[in-house]
Amino acid sequence: MNIEMIGINHETSDIAARDRATINPERFSEVSKKIAEISGIDGSVILSTCNRVEIYTSPQNHLSDSDLKNIFGKITGLDRADYENAYIYRDEEAVRHLFRVASGLNSQLLGEVQILGQVKSAYYSALEIGSVTGFLNRLFLKAIECGKFARERTAISQGAVSAAYAAVDLAGRIFGNLEKLNLLLIGAGDTGKLAALHFHGAGVSSWKVSNRTRERAETLAQELGGETIEFPPSAEDINWADIVVSATGAPGYVIEADGISDIIKKRENPICFLDLAVPRDIDPELKEARNAFVYSIDDFNELVESNLKARRKEAERAEKLVLQKVDSFVKWHRENRVAPTIHQLQEIVEGIRLSEIEKSAKKFCEADRETIEKLSKSLVKKIISLIILNMKKASVDKDDLSLARSVLLAFSKEDESIKKTLEKLDHELSHQ
Repeated sequence: MNIEMIGINHETSDIAARDRATINPERFSEVSKKIAEISGIDGSVILSTCNRVEIYTSPQNHLSDSDLKNIFGKITGLDRADYENAYIYRDEEAVRHLFRVASGLNSQLLGEVQILGQVKSAYYSALEIGSVTGFLNRLFLKAIECGKFARERTAISQGAVSAAYAAVDLAGRIFGNLEKLNLLLIGAGDTGKLAALHFHGAGVSSWKVSNRTRERAETLAQELGGETIEFPPSAEDINWADIVVSATGAPGYVIEADGISDIIKKRENPICFLDLAVPRDIDPELKEARNAFVYSIDDFNELVESNLKARRKEAERAEKLVLQKVDSFVKWHRENRVAPTIHQLQEIVEGIRLSEIEKSAKKFCEADRETIEKLSKSLVKKIISLIILNMKKASVDKDDLSLARSVLLAFSKEDESIKKTLEKLDHELSHQ
């Protein structure tokens, strides 16, 4: 099997190294050309995300670990200390790794959905560039199929597994549809932005943003299509909201119970306070107000841990499904790798059949020609079928190509097409 890959991810490298190694899509064509210039590599696919940079290649002959790492270092610009920990997988192990990646089993966030789309994008980019070989084409199509299959047959990607997304989950349980609700976001830092991203994806379109640094609030509000308000927000702004998400670094409460409890009690509709801050931004006394739902980071973490446990259990099922898909792919490859030998055998034997008929043409009349043609074709088909059946069986069941090689050795090795087929078989045999 001619495939090998090298890469780094969240398990082998820190975020600084991954940032330096990132290959942006605009560079895919340039990098693919560099890889193509390396002697013995027929094709490549580049998978580059925030948590991993991996290069899949289809080599004529396997490269050494040191050569692969040096190539990876030149392409990514990493120092030896950074790429020395890069992982390398070949053949069946490389297939298994890619199938697990596409299924969300090798992600920092178990079962993440985005990685399947990223694998698709990597494949489509390679297709557009023209760096995909026939083998890599089938490999990535089957990896994408495996990723879909694992998510359809298991719940590995279900349930919120981040505090920010858990906040959306809780809000959805209270209100159902979030599309027509007003959301007040307090805090425009990383956590606030992540929460905004999730709520925006859930359909929220009416926003007010409050942040200690007004400029950051204005930038985020513009992205969300909302408006900027003062920090801390007024009682009127709080009362405007159906959902209040707070994620600041303030040392004390940003929203005090005194002053707004009476306003909230008069509301006809409920208001949900989602506090993602440590220490807390929202006074827990607000829980006592009628129509107020108040959740803190502890509530979200409890939900996240529960969902993670469920995902880990589903991951065990997903691993078994992935292994089935890997076995199926390996079986296809083992059977397919004798296809060139079968083609050569059929051509050679057909040539012998025609030659022998011509030699003996004078020994029978023209009227018997059709009968002899049918008889000879039938005999050849039966003999070849038996040989092909045994070649495929040996290749699939015993991972043995020696029979296929012996069949070709019985014929002229001077024929260029036969020589090339023998070289491929010898390469496969050398890596068994």
